Amino acid sequence: MPLHESDSIILKTYPLAEADRIVVFFSRDYGKLRGVANGVRKPGSRFGASLEPLARSRVQFFRKETSELVRIRATSLIDSPMRLFEDYDRALLAAHVADLVDRFLPDHEVQDSVFRLFTLVRECLAAGYSQEITRCYFEVWMLRLAGILPDLFVCSGCRRRLSAGEIRSLQPGLTQVACAPCSRGEGTDVPPETIEVLGWVLRTPLDSAAPVFEGGVAGLEHLRQLNKLWIERYFER
Repeated sequence: MPLHESDSIILKTYPLAEADRIVVFFSRDYGKLRGVANGVRKPGSRFGASLEPLARSRVQFFRKETSELVRIRATSLIDSPMRLFEDYDRALLAAHVADLVDRFLPDHEVQDSVFRLFTLVRECLAAGYSQEITRCYFEVWMLRLAGILPDLFVCSGCRRRLSAGEIRSLQPGLTQVACAPCSRGEGTDVPPETIEVLGWVLRTPLDSAAPVFEGGVAGLEHLRQLNKLWIERYFER
């Protein structure tokens, strides 16, 4: 069996037998994988903290074509998750991000854009960035990369591009927006401040600068509620 190696982020682990664990990890070069780490639960294990949830590690593993589980041979820790656990709310948010990555991604499918997003969000959380903005940023981009985020800048009726301050309605089904003439009173109005925050998220790297948008807390909170609805509807399908 050939030996593979990849920069990875540990998503979660499960006990296996007395001393082993099943490790779910998101690798940059091979996608999301599930593997067995022998002896990881023994005192003085050679794996150390490198297989703890949310650790970023270099993982070496063997992979059989006929097996869903890879065999983890060795790891080296790139970045400890300990800074993420210094604050309870930050730890909960980091776990939420890891859970969504696990739920959205199929196994064995390379997703470099998602890996870069996950890495960026993980680093920003560890550095103490705003948790509300970081969560909203991650969810918007996760939805977009998964092909779920509707285009709120183009009317689904007349196909006209809508300006940031223009009235638009999210149509029943939550997958399209329509301008005032095309909506005909149907749907739910999307406030301009929500569109402003969404525009900032889509055009600005999370770690580039402090966010500047007039919509502030109201727009951010409304967008977060929309994210929650889109995520729930996706997993209900």
